[in-house]
Amino acid sequence: MIGKSYLVVANRSEAKIFQIRNNATELEPVTVLNNRDGRKSDSDIVTDRPGSISAPSAQVPGVDTMSRKDAAEHEADEFSASVVDWLDKKRCSEKIYHIDFIAEPAFLGKIRKKMNDQLEKIVGTTVTKDVLHADESTWLNYLKEADSPSASLRAH
Repeated sequence: MIGKSYLVVANRSEAKIFQIRNNATELEPVTVLNNRDGRKSDSDIVTDRPGSISAPSAQVPGVDTMSRKDAAEHEADEFSASVVDWLDKKRCSEKIYHIDFIAEPAFLGKIRKKMNDQLEKIVGTTVTKDVLHADESTWLNYLKEADSPSASLRAH
């Protein structure tokens, strides 16, 4: 087990990154990445006030409009890219043994889509839960449960 191990606990509004220490019994905070638009309502991201939106693209050639749903997804995509970028910079600057994830399912999917092959190879345990505001012991228990032999039997 040469290198550092990290845990990323994330959802579309925040990603807390920890270094895993002492045989996965302690977490040392490393950084917190925030997406200021992550939990905004779609109407807060894309306004519908008169004069504040473009005409529908069918009415004006060359105009591309963004729906409210598209805006929220775009923000989540951008944030997932920034989380992956941070992790990849770490991977390039130091030896990483593995990176574990506990993340909201849809956001974890966005993260996986943004990863390069080198980063994918060092992904360890993944837990699909939105438990960003839980405590350290809860996160460590999720990792232990996911790594236990009985967990793989339950998955089948």
